[in-house]
Amino acid sequence: MDTDITQMPLTKETHCVRLKALPFMPAVFCRLLALSLVRKPGRVFGTRVQKGQLLLSGFVPDPDRIRRYRKVCGFSCLPEEKTIPASCLQTFFIGLLGRYITSDFFPINPMGLIQTGQSFRSIQPVFLEESLDLSCTLQDMTRTKKGIFTRFCLEILQKNTLVWEGTSTYLTRDPAAGKTLGKKIQDQPLPPQMTIQVPENAGRRYARVSGDYNPHHLFNATARLIGFKQAIAHGMWSLARTLAALEKTMTVSHPFAVDAAFKLPIFMPATLTLGYENIAAAPGQVGFELRDADKGLPHLKGTLHLQNREK
Repeated sequence: MDTDITQMPLTKETHCVRLKALPFMPAVFCRLLALSLVRKPGRVFGTRVQKGQLLLSGFVPDPDRIRRYRKVCGFSCLPEEKTIPASCLQTFFIGLLGRYITSDFFPINPMGLIQTGQSFRSIQPVFLEESLDLSCTLQDMTRTKKGIFTRFCLEILQKNTLVWEGTSTYLTRDPAAGKTLGKKIQDQPLPPQMTIQVPENAGRRYARVSGDYNPHHLFNATARLIGFKQAIAHGMWSLARTLAALEKTMTVSHPFAVDAAFKLPIFMPATLTLGYENIAAAPGQVGFELRDADKGLPHLKGTLHLQNREK
């Protein structure tokens, strides 16, 4: 058992808050900036954290925004496309997540949260102009040598039926921990199948279709405020861009699932290689990764679980 990992205790009861509309993001970011001045990045253990849940009913996505998302992330943009990409469904929670981490439920500094992982299960297609019910719940919080990892459980229901569920994982770095040197693992790169270009403005373009305007994704100057040498791409953009590319090489039908971990940041602009291959020991599963085209450093690693794929 790793004694350097400590689970933060949560309350048994979940406090639910029903929202009438998506949070107004400029107000959320103003509150985020204000809280960054008073909340500490770490937290003293010993008291329970209130487990909260934000609910939003009757949300209808904007079809124009979905079409622009498809273009920014490389999905098919044909006029007859009526479904919403499964990765896009995660963006519906950006406002709810922003509201949560700036609420009294969240005990640590919301500034500088870095997404380190995203998993989701897409149970059935979600179509444009459907009314959706969204649920965002704190799953757990864990202190490690790197800082505090927070996981949120995300769910989408359509007519009381679960159509999509996911888990978003974020890291709040502990500045007192400094840089920890772990053992370098020599992994075998997957066969590179194609090259992906990341333009300098990829972060700003993705922010406009996702609502994620975190400063480290926008400009070099704002990224330096968070401690990065220059602007970095959204992890969810890199995952969406990967899934869009995979959809053009194989049939991805529902239900399917994705597990992804965001590794080293992608400093923009960048040239990446996409590698993928079938996992021999697990029929129906495809391993994928994004690496730096020059140095081979990993940026994204994950698995696509194709439940209905022919063996």
